[in-house]
Amino acid sequence: MIYLFAVKIIQKKCWIILFIIFSSVSFSDDFYVCDCQNNSDIDCLVGNDNFDGSLINPFQSISQANSVFNSLSAGDSIHLCKGGSWFIASNLRWVNQFCRVDNRCIITNYNPPWASGDEQKPILNFQNGSDGFNLADSGNAEHEEGYLIENLDLRGSDDGSGVFIANDVDDVILSNLTIANFQLGVYLGSSNDCNINDSACDGQNKRITLQNSTIQHNTSQGWLGGSSGTKLLNNYFSDNGTQAVFDHNVYISGSAHQVTQGILVSGNRLYRNTLDQDGACSSVSLVVHGEHDNLVIKNNEIWEDEGNALSSCWGIAVDGGYSEAESFTNVLIQSNSIINVGRVGIGLGSCDNCVVENNIISNHQEFPIRAILAPDRNLAANDLPLDNISIRNNSIFINNSSASTAITVSTMGANHLIVSNAISYTGNSNSFNCFDTDLPSSSYLDINNNLCYTPNAPNAEWSNHFGNLSQWQISSGFSINAIEMNPGYFNPENNSLWAQDQQASIVNTGHSTLSSACDYNCRPRGANPDIGAYEWVGDVVVFNNGFE
Repeated sequence: MIYLFAVKIIQKKCWIILFIIFSSVSFSDDFYVCDCQNNSDIDCLVGNDNFDGSLINPFQSISQANSVFNSLSAGDSIHLCKGGSWFIASNLRWVNQFCRVDNRCIITNYNPPWASGDEQKPILNFQNGSDGFNLADSGNAEHEEGYLIENLDLRGSDDGSGVFIANDVDDVILSNLTIANFQLGVYLGSSNDCNINDSACDGQNKRITLQNSTIQHNTSQGWLGGSSGTKLLNNYFSDNGTQAVFDHNVYISGSAHQVTQGILVSGNRLYRNTLDQDGACSSVSLVVHGEHDNLVIKNNEIWEDEGNALSSCWGIAVDGGYSEAESFTNVLIQSNSIINVGRVGIGLGSCDNCVVENNIISNHQEFPIRAILAPDRNLAANDLPLDNISIRNNSIFINNSSASTAITVSTMGANHLIVSNAISYTGNSNSFNCFDTDLPSSSYLDINNNLCYTPNAPNAEWSNHFGNLSQWQISSGFSINAIEMNPGYFNPENNSLWAQDQQASIVNTGHSTLSSACDYNCRPRGANPDIGAYEWVGDVVVFNNGFE
C-alpha cells in the first residue's frame, strides 16, 4: 500500500510537470476567409461567416476577418483565398495591441482546397473612398507593433489610401502587394498625443518596410511619409500622381518635426511619374523633404520615355520643400540609374556630408538639363546650409542641343569634393558647361581626375564663366589630371556607360585616393581606379539593370 501510494504521488507530479510544460507552449491560430465576387477564379467557393474559419470551412467577409484580426493573439494569422475577390464599402481599422515584432500578426493568402493552380492573388476592391488597410487606432495614440501584410491585390476607387499607418505603429512589413487606384498608395502619417496610460507609446511610427510590391495608378502619391527605419525595397512604382510638381511616385516626407534615422530606399524601379494630359512626366519621381539623418538612396532605376518628360520632371531631389527648417545629414546617393528624366537628374539642398557616387545619368530630352545640381533651389531662412558635398565616380551622357550643365556645386558651403566623374556631351551647344563651380577655390577640397568630352561643342566651357580647361586650371589651381577625351563608353546611346575595352580613357585614370571605394556593381576599385561608375573587369559582360 505504501508503494502504490508513492507511485500515485509520482504519477501526479509527472502530470503536473507535463501540464506546466504544455501550458507554457504557445500555438498560433490560423483563420481562413474566402469570397467569390467579380473577377474571382471560376472554381471559387464562397465561405460563410457562420463557419468556424477553418481551412475547410472559411469565413466569407472582410468585416469578419477584420473582427477576428483585432482580437488575434501574437503570432496568429488571417488567410485570404487565392482566386477570391471581395468588395469592401466600409472603412475598417486593423488594430491589435497583442502583436509583437518577434511574433507578428499576419494577413496573407492561401491555396484553398478547390484551387487548380492558376489562382491569382486575393483581390480586395475598396469602395466609396475607403482605405485599404487602416492600421491607425482612433483618438490618442497607443503603441502597436508587429504586423505582416503580404500577397494581396488592393484596388481603390481613386480616393483613400491603400495602406494607412499612423498613431505610433512600429515594425510593419508590407510585402508582395499590388496597390492601385487609391489617392495614396501607402501613407505613413503622424501621430496624435500618446495615451498617458501607455508607457510604450512615443508618438512615432518606426521601421515600416514596403518590399517587392507594385504601386501604380494612384492619383496623388505612390508612397507618402517618412520615419526612422523606413525601408522601400525592390518595389515598382509607375503612373502615380496627377498634379504637376506636387505629386510623386515616392515622397519621403518629414516626421512630425523629428529627425528620422536610417531611411533606406533601394532596388526600386520608378517610371511614368505624374503624367500630364499628353503623357509627359511633370514632377520629381523620388523626392525627400523634412529632416533626415543617415538617408541612403541606392540601386534604384528611375526613367521616362524619350520625349515624354517636361522640364519640371526630375529624377531624385533631396531638398527643402517646406516653410519650416529642413536638413539632410550623412546622405548617400549611390549606384542609381537615372534615364531621360528631364531638367535635373539628382538635386541636393540643405545637405551636409552628402555623397553622390557611382550613379548613371543619361539624357536625350531636348531641353537643358542639370545632371547633378547642388543646391537645386533657394534655401529657406532656417534650412541647413550646403556643406561637405562629395560628387565622385558618376557617369553622365547628355545627347541634345541644349545649353546644359553636367555637375554643379556652387553658391554656398565648404569642403566640397568633385573627382573621377565621366561626362560626355554629344550635342552642339557651345553654351554647355562641364561644371559650374563658382565658389572660391578654398571652398573645395579637390576637383580633379574628371573627364569631360564635348566633340561637337568646341567652345563649351569646362567650368561656367571660367572658360576652357586651361583657363580653369590657371584660375583655380585644380584639375591638373583632368581629361578631355572620348570616355570610351560601351554603348552610350543605349545608356551602357561602362568602358568598351581596357584602352578606354576612363580606365585607370581616376583619383587614386578620393574615388569611391567600390563601383556601381559593388566591385572594389583597384589601386588605379577608373573614372566613372564602373571599374574595368576585363572581357566580362557588365549588365546595367536591364537598360541595355
